[in-house]
Amino acid sequence: MDAPQTPGPAPSHARTKLDLLYHEVLGEVTGLVDRLETVSTSLDAAQQQIQAVADTQQVLPQQLARHLATTLEATATPIHQQHQQVIRTMLDSTCSRLDHLAQEAAQCARITHQAARRMALIAVVVGGAAGVLGGLLAGLALGQGLIP
Repeated sequence: MDAPQTPGPAPSHARTKLDLLYHEVLGEVTGLVDRLETVSTSLDAAQQQIQAVADTQQVLPQQLARHLATTLEATATPIHQQHQQVIRTMLDSTCSRLDHLAQEAAQCARITHQAARRMALIAVVVGGAAGVLGGLLAGLALGQGLIP
């Protein structure tokens, strides 16, 4: 027994509709595949760009540290040398002033020592003269008291 035939369009007509539907679906699938390939290519490019940015971000702190160290050293060296020169100049000036003050203090000490020696000599001379004068006066007083 054969399959019952349904009344409807002719099989050749159904075949063309099926072919048209098949071509339409195939066209849409091809469009979707093309879009997927485009998105995949874009994703690959974006991934490469992200990887490049990540690599740069990993290297950037090291480069920044080296650049900062170099800049600080280049800046600090002249400042340090200038600072040393200023201190050396101030120390030389202070040293010459202190030498001058030391010489003046030594001269004042010599003058004071000479004055003290002179005062001691004067005190010895005055004391001796007073002793001699006192002895003479005592001898005269005794001599007048013993010789009536």
